[in-house]
Order: sequence, then structure tokens, then C-alpha cells
Amino acid sequence: MKKQKGKALEPRYFSDYLKEREKDPEYKAELDRARLRVAIAREIKKAREKAGMTQAEIASILGVPQSVIGRLESLKDKRLPTIDLLARIARATHKRLVIDQATLHLELVAK
Repeated sequence: MKKQKGKALEPRYFSDYLKEREKDPEYKAELDRARLRVAIAREIKKAREKAGMTQAEIASILGVPQSVIGRLESLKDKRLPTIDLLARIARATHKRLVIDQATLHLELVAK
């Protein structure tokens, strides 16, 4: 246990720190946004791979550069994709776009 100015400090876990930070509405909104970006990236990559497509192939179908798909899948782009782009990705991979707003959940599921 560490001491600070004569007082013993209790060990602090990162999970406790996050729980405390999530009480801040701005921090929670940013954290939710980051979690949504991760979920979207995973779903896009999973749908593309299940369709047997490369990033270049899906980009060609969508009419965007391959780098757009690469950034979406790798989280290098901090922006959230538009619903229109997600719907186009769903169509290109023969999936149905499902967005559950209450839990910020996104799925690309088989039709």
C-alpha cells in the first residue's frame, strides 16, 4: 500500500476508475462512441470476410477507395460511418443492417 502525506492509499483498479469516469456524461458519451466504432469495425470486417471479399473488392462495389474500408476496419478513422454507407456495405455483403439504438448495437446479419 502506498502512502501519501502520512495516509495509506487503497489500491485502485482500472475498472473502478472507469466506473467513476462513466459518471461524467461527456466521458460516457465519448466512451460509448468509441465502443460503437469498435463494434462497427468488427461487423464490417466479419461481414466482408464471410462474403469472401477483399477490402478492394467491396470498395470497388461501393465506389470508394480501398483505404476507406481499411480505415473503417482498423479504427484509424475516428468518424462514424453514415447509415447510408453501412446499408450499402450490408447490401454488398448480402446482409441485413440491424441497428439497435437503445444499446448502440449494430449487426450485419444474413438475410
